[in-house]
This record gives sequence, C-alpha cells and structure tokens, in this order.
Amino acid sequence: MDDEKKKVLTKVDELQDEILSALSELVRIPSISPNYPNVDKASVLGGEGRCNAALAAHYRKIGCDVDMVEVEAGRANAVGVLKGTGGGKSLIYNGHIDTVPPGDSADWKWQDPWSGKIGDGKIYGLGSCDMKGGIISQFAAAMAIARSGIRLKGDLILEGVVGEENQDHEAGTTATIKAGYRADAAVVSEPTSRVSRLVVAPASPGLLYFAVNVKGKATHPGIRYEFVRAGGLGSEAGVNAVEKGALMLAALQKLEEQWGFTKKHPSFPAGYFTIHPGTIIGGPPGPLVPFIVSTYCRIEGVIWFPPQEPAEAIKQELTDYLMKAAALDPWLEANPPEIEWLSYWAPYQVDSGHPICQTLMASHEQAAQGNPEFLSAPRLQGFAAVCDATFFNQAGIPAITYGPGNVLMAHRLNEHIPVDDLMTAAKAFALTAMEWCGVA
Repeated sequence: MDDEKKKVLTKVDELQDEILSALSELVRIPSISPNYPNVDKASVLGGEGRCNAALAAHYRKIGCDVDMVEVEAGRANAVGVLKGTGGGKSLIYNGHIDTVPPGDSADWKWQDPWSGKIGDGKIYGLGSCDMKGGIISQFAAAMAIARSGIRLKGDLILEGVVGEENQDHEAGTTATIKAGYRADAAVVSEPTSRVSRLVVAPASPGLLYFAVNVKGKATHPGIRYEFVRAGGLGSEAGVNAVEKGALMLAALQKLEEQWGFTKKHPSFPAGYFTIHPGTIIGGPPGPLVPFIVSTYCRIEGVIWFPPQEPAEAIKQELTDYLMKAAALDPWLEANPPEIEWLSYWAPYQVDSGHPICQTLMASHEQAAQGNPEFLSAPRLQGFAAVCDATFFNQAGIPAITYGPGNVLMAHRLNEHIPVDDLMTAAKAFALTAMEWCGVA
C-alpha cells in the first residue's frame, strides 16, 4: 500500500469522533418517507429535506460543490461533488436519507427512536443502519481524502437521496440522474453485513408485490355442518372464504418449497428466493365477527425472485400454479381466485468481474487488514433486498451495493449499527475512490 493510502486510512481513524457525531446528528433528525403506506404525510413531510440540509452542510465543509435537487417540495436531495483535477474516472456514492416509521416510541431504547446515542460499540436510532450510517461512511471517506490534502483526478459525487423506502425514486435517485449527475460507476451503501461483515453485492433480487382474493358465500355458522359434512348441501348452503383462502396459502407455500430447489443464482444462498405471505384479511360483510360465514379472504405478499428471470415469467408461473391448485376444489374451480399485481421493483446484476466490483473488493481487503472478522467468507453475496442500485443500472451506470450494518437490524425496534462496521466501510470507500478516480 502506498504512503498516500496509508495517510488516508490513518486520517479516518483520527476523524472517528467527528464521523460518529455526524451520524448521530442525522439520526436525531426524523426523516420518515412521507409516501410510506399509512403514514400521515402532512406530519412528516419536510423531514427528508431537513436531514439532507444537515448533510449538505457537511459536504460544504470539505470543499464540495453542493446542489439541492428538489422535485417535490420539502424533499430535497443533497448532492456534493468533490471536484477532480481531470483525467480520472468519476464515481457516485449514494444512500437514502428516508426511513420507515418507528412504531411506538416507548418501546425503543431510551424511549427515543431518534436518540443517536452510542452504547456497547453501536450507534442506536431509526435510520442508523438503514441507511444514514452508509451515507456517513461515504462522506467520511471523502472527508479523510480532503483533510489529508489529497486531490482526486476524477469527480467523486456524494448523494443523500429521498424516497427509497417506497420506490419513490423519481423524487430521489432518478431525479439526481436526470439533473445530470452521472458517473462511470456507483456504489449504494445499503447495509451488507449479513452473512459476513461488509460483503460486496453485485446483484439484488427482483421484488413483486401481489394479492390473492378469494370469495365465499355468507350464511349462518350454525348450519356449518351443511357445507362441510358429507351429505350436506355443500356450497349451496354456504362457503367459508377464509378456509378457501387457506387452500391458496398452502399452495403458495408449496410453490415456495419447490422454488427452494429450482430458483438459483450464484450470488445468493440456496433457498433464498421466497414467497412471503405478509398479510391475510378475511371475514363477513360488515363487522369482523364470526357470526356470519366469511365472504372474502385477501392474501397480500411479496415475491423475491432471481435477477436473471423476467418478472412476467414469475407472474405467469405463480398464476398457473394457483389456478391448478384451485381446480382441485369444486368451489374455487367455479370461482377462481383473483390475482392482483400491485408493484414491481426490478433487480440489478453487475458481473462480479466488473472493475468496480474488483476495485471495491481489493479496497475492502486493505481496509480490513488485521481484523479477521471482516475478511471471512463470503466476500461476494447478493443484496438481501432491493435498492436504488437498480435505477443507476437502468440508466446505464454500473452500480453495486456495499455498506455498513446488518440488514437484519433494519425496519425493527432498536435499530443500530456497529461503530467498527462504519469505520471499516469508510476506509474501504476512501481506498476505492482513490483507486477508481485516481490521485492527482
């Protein structure tokens, strides 16, 4: 490792208190995604903008040219450009500033979802892991380079964007691309410390959000024997939609079981691709009481599928399977389930041999020297969820994912991020920028 890189790594360590303070500051500013389902938009709108204003102030302190890209009022994206001297490749470091809602504040550590406090080597608070920690690790890399008096040849573009949590990318990442912020590659700092610490993710799964609707036939539950016992009136008397929905749920689970053997991708562990039944609602017309036989059942779920398979093929496969299962039941054969496709988040794939993957892999190994925990296998792994890397790739900008924190800590009570994850990621981001952009 050359002297300039050693100098920057030392500077990251020297800046630890400042780095942690910057992350705590961002965590303390609530920035709930205003378009998230069942959120009171008026009460949270503007939080993303306030958080990005604080981030922009940090960008300015290290000499970035700052642009607040705003498509929707109160939802400005912060873009900071650390200008290069010329002759090098450009690089985007991207992360989203918005979070999911916190739930009941009383259940959180210190009864505060936005504490930003440090305890047991971790920083706590909503958004610390998903993903203000990633944003700050990228900023810390740029800060260490600038504070070391080093100039890059290519431009390093830092981004804190809005709207990722509910695929509102037109207001966030896509808005920055349309504003002209493009580069030779991008890294999205979502938390990738899942199977091992700080893996490089060259791919994500595809996501489909769907619903299955089943109808029944109302009657008095006192004559249940007529429609469930041999010799009774059967569906002429009544049909319990909840029970017919259970048949569809069982079919979904059976298909998922088969996918554990048939759906594969080299970046994902065996059995990764799944069908998650997230909500099941059923009942009679009117009040949800069991004194009328249920007339409807709705199952909403999400499908995680391999990035190489077309979404339409996945839709058709699930539809065909459910219809075959329905045909085994006389009521469902005559009254087949209705399937709704509610949203789609496309996957991304970048070849693991791509220069940005290889550069980041090598930089991580250098940053993690002396810490075996950060060098354990695997070093390449598909990202566990979906993210904005998709929209960079769709725009022709090769983008992968790498960032501090474990996605298992996201969207949950007492979200936190380990300090050593944050610092190691900052070092890897600094080395990647120096190698990719070149040093003047």
